[in-house]
Amino acid sequence: MKNSVNFNDKIIIALDYDGLKPVKNLLDKLEGRAFFYKVGFELFTSCGEKSVKFIKERGCKVFLDLKYHDIPNTVYKAVKAAGRVGADIINVHASGGTEMMSAAKKAADEASEDAGRHIDIIAVTVLTSLSDGDINRIFYDYNDYEEVMQGKGNEYGVCKEGISSGLALHLARLAKISKLDGVVCSGRESINIKKTFGNDFKTVTPGIRTKTGSDNKITNCANNSEDDQKRVMTPSEAFNAAADYIVIGREITGAADPADALDKICADIKNNVNTQKI
Repeated sequence: MKNSVNFNDKIIIALDYDGLKPVKNLLDKLEGRAFFYKVGFELFTSCGEKSVKFIKERGCKVFLDLKYHDIPNTVYKAVKAAGRVGADIINVHASGGTEMMSAAKKAADEASEDAGRHIDIIAVTVLTSLSDGDINRIFYDYNDYEEVMQGKGNEYGVCKEGISSGLALHLARLAKISKLDGVVCSGRESINIKKTFGNDFKTVTPGIRTKTGSDNKITNCANNSEDDQKRVMTPSEAFNAAADYIVIGREITGAADPADALDKICADIKNNVNTQKI
């Protein structure tokens, strides 16, 4: 028997805009339907803390997605500042190391005490735009460096299938050691991270795409522009993989009718997710 879960609270909509006017337009269209929004590099660089405060004034929550990655003291100060601005979730890169993440957690705890509410600090594991081949190229050995530099041989070395999932689990372990609240990961890694570190360790899953058409395949995005995501899942697949939140951007913001797009996504989730696992 399925229990009642309000998936609208678990959907974080990415506001990839360069000004507040389109933000207002979208929030107006989704009023009463969406309650959590992501502010990333483009919007925050364009509008600063006004972007966060504008969303908070509408009674919604904010995931401030700035992926801090620097020396511990710098990240500590940045997280404290993000907490003062009003962010509900703040992220850092797990590859910054345990000392940096511990400093971020300390700052988030202090900001939570000042704000009188809990602020989640989570760590980015492996970007969903990276494939196993990309990970192998960045972090692991080449077959022959000289051949690669000459444009010969296999520039990716020996690409091990599933290498991104293994790296994500390792980085999640570092985040857990650092006492962070959870991680950003693809739906492919969410279930294993939950099994390893427990249900209280939150997973936030981007790279969400929907299935459409007679072949029922995952689409690139709502406006059919070129997609840069590689490790993707549908909304229901991500929730069935135990994700606490999913991040959706173009599937909704690029739709002709964002409210209708969100309603259809929520309906699909309710029909295809085993809520006993949520």
